Amino acid sequence: MTLVLRQVTRRVSGAEIVREKVLPTDTARIGRGADCEIRLPDLAVSLHHATLTVTTPGRVSLTSAGREPFGVDGRFVTQADVDVSRAPRLTFGDHVLTLSSGDGGRILINLAAAEPAEGETSSGVPAGGVIPRARIFGRRRIAWTLGLGIVALCLLWPLAAFQGHLKARIDPDQQWSTGPLSSAHAFLEDDCQACHQQAFVAVTDASCKACHAGDQTPAAMAAAATSVRRAGSPDTLSFVRDHAPRGRILWGTPPPAGFTGQATAWFRRAFNLPEQRCASCHVEHVANPVAGRPPEPIPTLTPTQTCIQCHTGLTHRLKDTDLVDAPSWARHPDFHPALPGADGLTRVSLTSRPREASGLTFPHSLHLSPAGGPARMAQTLGRRGYGAALGCASCHRPDADADGRGFAPIQMERDCASCHSLAFATAGGVRQLPHGEPGQVVAALLAWQGRGPVAGGGTSRRRPGRAGEGGPGAGGPPSGASAVTTVGGAFGPRGACFDCHTIFRTPTLRFTPVRLPGDFLSRGAFDHSVREHRLDRQGQPACARCHAAATSTSATDLLLPSVSECAECHGQSTARSPTPAPADCETCHSFHAPSHPTPRPPRPDFSARPRPAAAVQTTP
Repeated sequence: MTLVLRQVTRRVSGAEIVREKVLPTDTARIGRGADCEIRLPDLAVSLHHATLTVTTPGRVSLTSAGREPFGVDGRFVTQADVDVSRAPRLTFGDHVLTLSSGDGGRILINLAAAEPAEGETSSGVPAGGVIPRARIFGRRRIAWTLGLGIVALCLLWPLAAFQGHLKARIDPDQQWSTGPLSSAHAFLEDDCQACHQQAFVAVTDASCKACHAGDQTPAAMAAAATSVRRAGSPDTLSFVRDHAPRGRILWGTPPPAGFTGQATAWFRRAFNLPEQRCASCHVEHVANPVAGRPPEPIPTLTPTQTCIQCHTGLTHRLKDTDLVDAPSWARHPDFHPALPGADGLTRVSLTSRPREASGLTFPHSLHLSPAGGPARMAQTLGRRGYGAALGCASCHRPDADADGRGFAPIQMERDCASCHSLAFATAGGVRQLPHGEPGQVVAALLAWQGRGPVAGGGTSRRRPGRAGEGGPGAGGPPSGASAVTTVGGAFGPRGACFDCHTIFRTPTLRFTPVRLPGDFLSRGAFDHSVREHRLDRQGQPACARCHAAATSTSATDLLLPSVSECAECHGQSTARSPTPAPADCETCHSFHAPSHPTPRPPRPDFSARPRPAAAVQTTP
């Protein structure tokens, strides 16, 4: 049987144009492709949508080429066998194929576009070409009404409430919030102006520092903590300090990389969202990504720059900085300890082999020698806590107030007096000399000999190093040098003070000031409480691994390790180090307190876990 395609095109005037085409075979492909016998220019039709085949006289079969269905008399199927005599309607997208029987056994395929709805043309315009004006519910009027309503409700009303300081039951600016506040700031949920103090201006650092500034007086910080507690804060108020003055941070921060980053930074500044603010890293109104969970406990931390990004090339951006570039842990500069001097603290590099001016005469090698005099004396004083040769722990005691991260200051009465006694024989018996002020020592010696008052000549006792001289200039007796000679030479060779202090016999008695800094590396933190820092793998003290005290013969030796010794464990793999440790900047520094490590959650105690049964050895 012959297939005849009749394509019907309707003009605007209503006239129809009919084009007939005899298909060469009794099989025709239907689709959008140019190779299809029945081509339908419709994006809703596949390139090869279906195949029409004449099966018997008066019947045809249609099969979809893929999974896309087609319509047969209102039903969508992927395969159908239809009777031509019933004039079936086949729908493909917006085109309709109507099958009918023709003369001579031909099958006619009438192709036409889908008929528009009643009363409309194919373009959706009502018949006659005139669009009636909508009186009430026109589309354009509805669009303008909704747009102006959104502007009024979401912009004008919140602005009026902000400027008028209105406190309604429903905050009008709550609709601008992108998420809930964190648990730490949840008590400010209804007080937006506590942080957003200016309209159309991002939260400024002044808003954050009003509560969290750590450079306030103790009274101001106590008042701020009390104020937020009364307001309903569930957490203890945290106080932080700036990493550096804001101006230096802006100059020291490198510009964003690439055109996209620089354009983003420009737009942020244009819309009052400058970088390097408190709110740039501590982001609020961030909903918990896990549905159903409560808000985050603290504002979400989003770093904008890494430590290495800012501290690489810092000397080129800040010409007057005394910091050294630290582009990576492998290229970390050597330590620059702060040594005390006559003009205050001075930073020097360990590569210059600096000397410490502590003002004391103290050889570590003599005290740590297992066969020296101090060791024998420690054995003699065994009942008082020694009993063996001296070690580092004999004098250096962990600081309980700092959880053992550092060491408590050396005290003569506690750490030295067991061996270096301040007892002095007088006619009235053995008495203890006062320590810390030469004038008081001289006054006490004169009083014991009956030549002056017992009190120290009108001076108050001060810490070692704060007063560097005695005699008339320091409130002591007018003839300090002669008094010392008279009472037995406590300040002379083999005297009670001569073994540890450098003494000058001038018209006024002078001591070298004692300077014992508590921390040489004030820009970094070293935690002595970490087990790997204190003990070796055998559980023995590991002080000598970093401090060469056993070979130090002078108190001027600066017994600090170099950064290369830290790199033996930090930043190494397990193949190179038995106890590898992290080497990121946060291990020893933090942004708000560079001299302290970044707080981290406690590490789990793996030693407390039971071993697997296969690893337990039993005795037969």
